[in-house]
Amino acid sequence: MKSKSLKSRMMVAGAVWIFFALILAGSAISYMFIENVEKGVRSDLTATLSRLIAIIDLDAQQDRPRLTRQLPDPRYETPFSGVYWQITDVDNQKALRSRSLWDKNLQTGAKNTDGEHFASVEGPTGQSLLALSLTTTFKARNLERHYQIVVAQDRSILDETIRKFAWEMAAALTVLGASLVLAALFQIRFGLLPFRQLKSEVETIRKGDASTLGSEYPTEVHPLVAEVNELLKLQETSIEFARARASDLAHGLKTPLSVLATIAYELENRGETSAASVLFDLSDEMNSRIDYQLKLSKLRQRARLHSLRAPLGSIVNRAAAVLKKTKEGEQLDWQIEMAQNIDVDLDENDLVELVGILLENAAKWATSKVHVSASMQDYVAELRVHDDGPGIGQSELELIGKRGQRFDESVGGSGLGLAIAREILAINHGSITFESGQGIGTLVIVRLPLPV
Repeated sequence: MKSKSLKSRMMVAGAVWIFFALILAGSAISYMFIENVEKGVRSDLTATLSRLIAIIDLDAQQDRPRLTRQLPDPRYETPFSGVYWQITDVDNQKALRSRSLWDKNLQTGAKNTDGEHFASVEGPTGQSLLALSLTTTFKARNLERHYQIVVAQDRSILDETIRKFAWEMAAALTVLGASLVLAALFQIRFGLLPFRQLKSEVETIRKGDASTLGSEYPTEVHPLVAEVNELLKLQETSIEFARARASDLAHGLKTPLSVLATIAYELENRGETSAASVLFDLSDEMNSRIDYQLKLSKLRQRARLHSLRAPLGSIVNRAAAVLKKTKEGEQLDWQIEMAQNIDVDLDENDLVELVGILLENAAKWATSKVHVSASMQDYVAELRVHDDGPGIGQSELELIGKRGQRFDESVGGSGLGLAIAREILAINHGSITFESGQGIGTLVIVRLPLPV
């Protein structure tokens, strides 16, 4: 699956590029090191060759080469030490060799070719040697002697040096690679800091503590911030425009509805009760729908991270105190069991509207008492409103709270109160359930989120 994380993608891309860059750098460094080591070996062999030429005895009368003295390096006197020399008379193939060769000869494959040659040859024990050979002519006392002079060194010494350097370089490049990856990680985190700030400011806007993003952003991010601010401004303007139009429409319809109600009264006074009743029903229905839409237009949509706080206990007590003074509420026994320290994650105005609807509905249906309680269960606040009214049949429970649904036309109301309650709970991530039965009243259970 393709990663959607910008940080992960940048980190993977950076690690891949660092890996390949280190591979290329390691290869280049290894190549240059090998070249320099071989140049160093060749330089040592050239120096040894020069010293060897300088001590060849040109006055010797024997038919094989001789030296005036031995080379100072004691390794040439130690059998199979890894460094060797050999002087061969090209004409008679008689040779003088270092003690380190013991009884073996070096075969260069270039004995008849004049000039220097640098090549790999087989050593006295079958090992690979780096050999420098020179075929040249010496003149002394009117005599010409054609000699091939060879100096060689065991390649394993060079290979061991290269292998040791390769391991040390691999360890160094590994440490360097890890350091570069960590540096890239910190660089990416530092580069993405403006997006963290952007996320924090967006959360602030969602909580309602700000309306726009700040301006302290890098040049690359500033166009995005400007576009988001423009979008927020446009959204707020659109919402306010829609609310204003809804309010204007509602108030514009109120006047014709008032005229319609006046006509209904006149018809009723003239004895035309049937027509008046129809007009009264239409007027009440339209008024209730207008009120319902007005209340919905005032509700604010909010995300779960938009944290609010409202005191449930005090709002329930205030709503109950108001209802006790009404015609329906003053005749009821209000039993309030409410902890004063329960706060819920709702806008206080929305909670007042919700509690008012629930208690007003209970007072409307109760016969003698209303019981209200609240508790905290499983990270939610549970509000229970129980009236001792006639109750509702099980088949009708699912219809409660649907817009305009009424079960007893003799009881006042439009049937829209619980529909508004459902809207408030949906916006605020709450829930509502009903339990009822004929003759046992109705229990409304509302679960409200607690503040974060």
